[in-house]
Amino acid sequence: MYPRHQFGKESEFLAREWFLQQKGYRFLENNYRCRWGEIDLIFEFQSSEISPCELVFVEVRSRAERAWVSPVESLDWRKQKRLQKTAHHFISQYRGSARSMRFDLLFRQGSDWGYLPNLWFA
Repeated sequence: MYPRHQFGKESEFLAREWFLQQKGYRFLENNYRCRWGEIDLIFEFQSSEISPCELVFVEVRSRAERAWVSPVESLDWRKQKRLQKTAHHFISQYRGSARSMRFDLLFRQGSDWGYLPNLWFA
């Protein structure tokens, strides 16, 4: 495994653990793939017993500390479109109770982490 690939896989693992432990989300799937693309992490989240459940699609972006492009900048409109198509494919097979969905970005540059919830809704 290449060091860059290993850095990305480690980031996805740490991101998954963070959502489970810190946020209390319910894990559904990682690396969901279809012909349009891949979604790194998929969770269900319910903020209270009376609120509807929500699907949370998480893109994990990792970059070296001195990368030319930041993790946020690397999520261009083409990637967003692929993520949306992939999410709709997932939803077509989903049998859970979620009534809405959103996209979050968890990013890592070197050893620094950042989180952008509700990046966009679909």
